[in-house]
Amino acid sequence: MTFERILFPVDFSEQSSSAASFVKAMANRFQSEVVMLNVLELPPVWYGAGDSGWVPPFDVDEMRDEATEKLENYLSVEFDGMKVRRILAEGDPAKQIVCHAKAHQADLIMMPTHGYGPYRSMLLGSVTAKVLHDAECPVWTGVHTPEFTSHFPQNFDRMICAVDRNHHDTRVMRWASEFGDTLGAQVRLVYVMPGDPGIHEFTDRLFREQLFKNAGEAFEQLQRQAGTKLDVLLRLGKPAQVVHDEAIAEEANLVIVGRGVIQKALGRLRSTSYAIIRQSPCPVISV
Repeated sequence: MTFERILFPVDFSEQSSSAASFVKAMANRFQSEVVMLNVLELPPVWYGAGDSGWVPPFDVDEMRDEATEKLENYLSVEFDGMKVRRILAEGDPAKQIVCHAKAHQADLIMMPTHGYGPYRSMLLGSVTAKVLHDAECPVWTGVHTPEFTSHFPQNFDRMICAVDRNHHDTRVMRWASEFGDTLGAQVRLVYVMPGDPGIHEFTDRLFREQLFKNAGEAFEQLQRQAGTKLDVLLRLGKPAQVVHDEAIAEEANLVIVGRGVIQKALGRLRSTSYAIIRQSPCPVISV
C-alpha cells in the first residue's frame, strides 16, 4: 500500500494549520507528493444600473493575486524540503476538491472536519460531508479538539476499525489489515451490538453469552472471507460513543471506517458513520 499523492485542501484556518503536521507525517512515511489546494469562492455578481449588465462589485484579479500569494507562503516552513504542489481553484469547494482528487489521481485526501466545541456532536462541515460522500479515494479527517491535537502525528502504531456484520465490510477489513501491515501497526476490529448494557435484558448471563457467541462466529466467517486475522472487540451500546471510548482505551492513533457506510443505506453502522467521525478522539480514515 502506498500514497503517492496526498491532496491537502486548505482554507488558511486554524484547523488547516493544525492538520498540517499530520499531513507532513503521512507524506514523510509514504514519501508522498502533497498537493495543497485552496478554492477561491468568488462572491456573486450583482446587476448594475443602465446598460452595464452583470458587473462584479469587486476586483477579481486582485482577489486571485492575493489568494495566490497567500497560498504560496502558507505553511512554507512546515513543508520545507518536501514535494509540495500548490494549486488555486475557483468555485464550489467540495466539488473542486473531489474533481482535483480524481484529476490528479490522489491516493488520499486529508482535511479537518471543522467541527469543534459544543457543536461537534451535531455538525460536520458541509464541505467535509460532501467530500466524504463523493470522493473515490480514502479520506482522512480530524476534528479540531484538545483530544485530537494531543496526538503525536508521527505515531501510527495502534488502530481500530469500526465494522458492521455485513459482507460489504470485508473490503474495509482487508484495507485496514493491509494498512496496518504496511505501517507495522496493531489493528483491532470493533463491532458494536445494539442495546444498553444497563437494561434488564442484558443482565441475563445466558442471553448475553449467546449474543456474544453469535457475533464472534459471524466475524470468524467474515474474516475468512476477507482473508484477515484481526482481533475483534465485541461491545454493547451506541456505535459512535463506543468507538470513541475504545479508541481512548486502546490508545489508538487512528480509527478506520468504511466510506460505503456513508454512501449507502446498508446496515446499522451506516446510519452512524458521521457521528463516529465527529466524535472520534483521534483522526479517522474512511475508505
